Order: sequence, then C-alpha cells, then structure tokens
Amino acid sequence: MEKKSRVGKLVVLAALVAVVFVVLGFQTPSPGVTLRFELYEAGVKKSDLFTRPDVAAAVFVRAVTPDGEVAVFSGPTRGSVHIPAGALADVAKNWTELLRARGHDPEDFFTALIVSLAVVNKTSGRPLFYTTYFLDYPPAKVARGEELIYTLHVAKGRGEWRGHVAKVDREEKRGLFASYGSAPPSMKPPSVEPPKDTWCELISPEPPAFICWYRKAWVGVNNLTTAFPSTYFTNYNGRLYMKVPVVMAVNDYTYSGTVSVYIRVESTTPQVAVSATLAVMGDFGPFISLAGRSWGGQQYYLDNNLILAPTISGWIWIWGRPVFASYDVYYEGPVGRSYIQEENYFYIADIYISGSTIVSGKDFVLPQEIIDLFYGGVDKQQLVISNTALSDGALQPREYILFEEIFPYFDKCGADFEVGIPLGSIVSAALARTRTSLPIDVFPSIDISLSIQGASIYIKGSIHNDGDNPGVSTDYNAPEYIYVAVSKYQYTARDWWGNICRYQVPSGIYIEAR
Repeated sequence: MEKKSRVGKLVVLAALVAVVFVVLGFQTPSPGVTLRFELYEAGVKKSDLFTRPDVAAAVFVRAVTPDGEVAVFSGPTRGSVHIPAGALADVAKNWTELLRARGHDPEDFFTALIVSLAVVNKTSGRPLFYTTYFLDYPPAKVARGEELIYTLHVAKGRGEWRGHVAKVDREEKRGLFASYGSAPPSMKPPSVEPPKDTWCELISPEPPAFICWYRKAWVGVNNLTTAFPSTYFTNYNGRLYMKVPVVMAVNDYTYSGTVSVYIRVESTTPQVAVSATLAVMGDFGPFISLAGRSWGGQQYYLDNNLILAPTISGWIWIWGRPVFASYDVYYEGPVGRSYIQEENYFYIADIYISGSTIVSGKDFVLPQEIIDLFYGGVDKQQLVISNTALSDGALQPREYILFEEIFPYFDKCGADFEVGIPLGSIVSAALARTRTSLPIDVFPSIDISLSIQGASIYIKGSIHNDGDNPGVSTDYNAPEYIYVAVSKYQYTARDWWGNICRYQVPSGIYIEAR
C-alpha cells in the first residue's frame, strides 16, 4: 500500500510539473540573446520600415572573444532576431573559464557583440538606415542559459542614412533550470586571425537580392609582433598580450621642476570599460565616433604613476589584445551592386587581469615605434582651464590638476571619452608594412577610450608640479606649462534627432611639461 501511495505521489508530482510547463510555456525564456530594433528619423519613429514590402533589412553579428571576434549570426530581420545560446556557447564558456582562471568573478564582467544593421530600399538599393554598435553583454548569464533581450534604438538625422544607437533597453529572463555549460556546443572561436571572408544574406528571393559584409583587413596582436620589439609582448596562459599605453609624459626642459603623473581605478567605482571607436570615411573627411564598449566590468583596480625629473620621459602601459577590422558593406540586387560604406573599427578584445587588478607597468623611455606615428596624428595644445590650477596656463610649484578637470574640458558632448588609448597608431605600424588602400594616414589620429561609466564619474588621476623635490638633484622651483596631445580630427556624437555634436579628444594621454 505504501509503495502504491509513493507511486501515486510521483505521478501527481509529474503531472504538476507538466502543468507548470504548460502554464509557463509561453513565458519560458529562449536561451541566448534577442535583439530588437527601433528606428527613428529626426526623432520620429520609423520602425514601420521593417514591414514595407519594398524594404529589406539584415543583421550581422560578431562576438568578441579573448582572441578577437567570431561571426555568430547573419540573417534577415523584420525588427528583431534571436541568437540561440548554441551560437554563443563556446564564446561564453571561454570567457567564464578564463576569468575564473585569473581569480575574477565572471558575474562582474562584460564583453561585446558587434551588431551591424542594414536597412535598404530593394528597388533602388539605396540604404535607409545603417549602423554598427558594440553591444556589451555578460557572457556568464548566457553560459548558464538565460535569455538577454536588448532593444537598440537606432536614430538618424532627416535625409540621412547613417544611424547611431541612441539608447539600449535591457531585459533578462532567467531559465527554469539554469547552469553553466547548459548551452549546446557551437562553432569554435578563432585563436588566430579569422579568414578574410564575405557574409552575404539573402533578403529577397525573387528577384534575388543580398546585403553583404566583406572583411578586407584584420589586425590582431599576432600581426603586431613584426612591427614592435619583443619587449612589447608577453604570454599569459598561451595568449599573447601587448603593452598598450594609457599615459605618456615628457618633462621636457633642463630648467624645470619634477613632474609626477598618477592614474588610478578604484575597485569601489562603477563599471570600468574600454570603448570601441568606429571610423567611416566621408567626402569631407572621416566621421569618428565611439561605438559602444568592448570590454569591462566591476571590481577592477589599477594604480600606477610616473615621477619625472627634468628631461625625463616615461609611459604607463597595460597588457591588452588590440584589434582592428575593416569591412566593405554593399547591396547586391536587380540593379547591380550598390556600395553602402567602408567601416573601420578599433577595439581591445581583452585586458590581462590578475584577480581584480588590471596588470600595468611603466618604462622611462617613450615607446618610439608608437610615438613616431602618434605625433603625425595629433596637435599639441596648451592647457588653460578656468577655475583650476591651470587657469593661468601654468602649474606653479606644489600645484596640481585632476584628470576629472581635464576630461570634461575636451568632451563637450557628454560622450564619456576619458583616457585616450592610441590604438590607431599601433595598428598603423602593422598596416604600413602591407600594400593597402586603407586611409592609414588618418589612423594615427584615432584613439579608443578607457572610462568609468556614469555621468561626472571619471578615471582618477592627476598631474603635479613637485617643484624642487629633495630626492632629485637637478630640479628647480619653476612653473610648468602643460601641453596635451589632441587628435587632429574631431569626434562626433549624435542625439535622438541626428544633430551632430563635435568634440576634441586627448590622445595618449600624452602630456608635456615645459
């Protein structure tokens, strides 16, 4: 009787579980990432374009891996697409295992999906909307079977077709039985340069029409070993990392005080992030803008400094894996091939950490192979900032200025550009050794940004005039005139209506005390 009762309970329990699945089935998450798109022109919603029979749209998504990137989705869209967990499984697993091996909680980390959206008129082949954006997401949540839902609000100006992501709405749905490794296996991310290739998506079967992305150039850290000395590189757990400058400073003259420069990220700050930069060539020069975040998270720590006696230079670096990619985007249809644009993007796929510490170092000779190209992409500008110690244009002995007083002086658009990392100069050193039609004369002016996320919150740092330092025999109590390197090209930021705001960016950060 007891056995029969036990069987009855099991049957009832099974039935209840079945009822739960039936009742909740329509709410059960689809593990992976769902992307939704809303379109706006001059502030007016235009998402109905997705339903028009004469309009076609396609999405191409690459996932940033510790080694670079891998294509995980391409397909047509009518306003949304779903990237199943299987397509992201190995990427997410690689990230979570890598972070655990370094002693860092994967829950505090994000990487990125590189999302390209093209909307075209099928009859003329004319682009109506186009954008590329680095969408940050937590791989740990994908690895354990959650569904991440992102709505990208893509805006443009009236009569334009180049759009930008003005806002991202985020939603998460936890799976009923979530655990790490629950996603099915998929394609393996590359450990070296991905093959040059073309991704074409059929958007109309009759007559046949395609939107295509052709990757014509790629530079990863392995491509940089022939352009820089071996001392610029190190190997951690089978991966190659490169010294990437975050501060470069020169105390230029003999009659000078000792100058010190500090940089610091505290583990209690909000998210630290590396922003990617997108460069698109236009008729009157390049359009350069930040395009989302490629790497970052919470609980990170960085602390380093330079103390420079007269005539001494130095730089502070972190270990990173820089990436550059260049794509041609075009529409292939009944009217022939219609070129949309060339886009070039720069980002860091991974930064080496130990626990929560961003591993850094310093040298007291400037990185000449980087500086030679860097100087061609910047102008040096004296800092005169009202209501600071530099309101008179000079730091007197024992005076200092904070980074948080410098960054908003340049970033007038609220784009959150802070510590400029000269990735364009690094990439140019490799491309200069190849035959290429790319605009490499522009690239030394392109920086990515290391930033703290949030309004009025910045990477901590400062520049001090220590004057006559008792520990230095060759310095004096002399004023220091501070110059910074500024990119020769202004960056752009846009609002919901497509209005353009232009701002200067400090490159390097490169500082000269004169």
